[in-house]
Amino acid sequence: MSLKQHILQLFENSRGQALSGQQLADALGVSRASVWKAVKSLQSDGYQIVATTNKGYVLQPTNDILSEQSIRACLPNKYDGIDILALKTSPSTNAEAMTRLMQGQLKHGALIVADEQTNGRGRMGKSFFSPKKGIYMSVCLCKNIENMQDVMVITPAAAVAVRRAIADLTGIDAKIKWVNDIYICKKKVCGILTQADIDFESGKAGTFIVGIGINFVEQNFPDDIKDRACALFEGQPTVTRSQLIANIYDNLITFSDDLKDREFMAEYRTHSLVMGKEVCYAINCEEKKGRVTDIDDDGGLVIQEGDTVRKLTCGEISIRSSENEWI
Repeated sequence: MSLKQHILQLFENSRGQALSGQQLADALGVSRASVWKAVKSLQSDGYQIVATTNKGYVLQPTNDILSEQSIRACLPNKYDGIDILALKTSPSTNAEAMTRLMQGQLKHGALIVADEQTNGRGRMGKSFFSPKKGIYMSVCLCKNIENMQDVMVITPAAAVAVRRAIADLTGIDAKIKWVNDIYICKKKVCGILTQADIDFESGKAGTFIVGIGINFVEQNFPDDIKDRACALFEGQPTVTRSQLIANIYDNLITFSDDLKDREFMAEYRTHSLVMGKEVCYAINCEEKKGRVTDIDDDGGLVIQEGDTVRKLTCGEISIRSSENEWI
């Protein structure tokens, strides 16, 4: 880690508090001139570091530049050993993770984040709008899972991790649209894409990449999604992206440590956007409609259509709202 990165970590650990040049110099065993140069470099990178006479330097609480240091400062100490890669831009954090996985460079718990994606992807090969100042994160879960039912709940676990983090940090009661989207006021604020590295000889899934994309601040959404998408914050955010990323990460790792414990599925059902609603879905290219009666502990959507009960384990659905509109 460079001197600049060391100083940034000290600032992030003391965000909002004054650190004198001498304090920083003594802590790192360098000269005050070296500290001054590093601080100037950080300021030129956009960090909101204010110099106060007779007090020192203060990293402003509202500073929201994603960095390894900003995320580590928000994580519990038990995650000190994880690998964190913070990128200014990436075609896709999931693609970045998969490339590093194939090269043997990823360990369990590795976290990759980017300020923007130039080729963000969602489920079914769809593009995912990923401009600057969003949250685009991928978490590597290296786990040998033999039970495919446990595999199926990784995405619901991620959805609960996101919803819980949003509620805890902002008080916003976001809802989950089966199986992988988070909504606020009938508009999508987050999408989740889980990809797996499967050994077809053994039938085991050994590594999972969980990608999470969140519209953090208001954006100029493209015409094709502007009526269906929203941001977590329309004005000044009340939390930083690093705080939200760290909270989501902690929730997801905790859930994934014991996927056989389906306690989080109760939370998934409680905050579901689809329970009791009429939905439209497709089976073998044939459009069907029915009412959702349950979401089971394996993440399956239970649908009643006349006398027929079906369980969906994958696919996409549209929901008819109380205002008789499709979401």
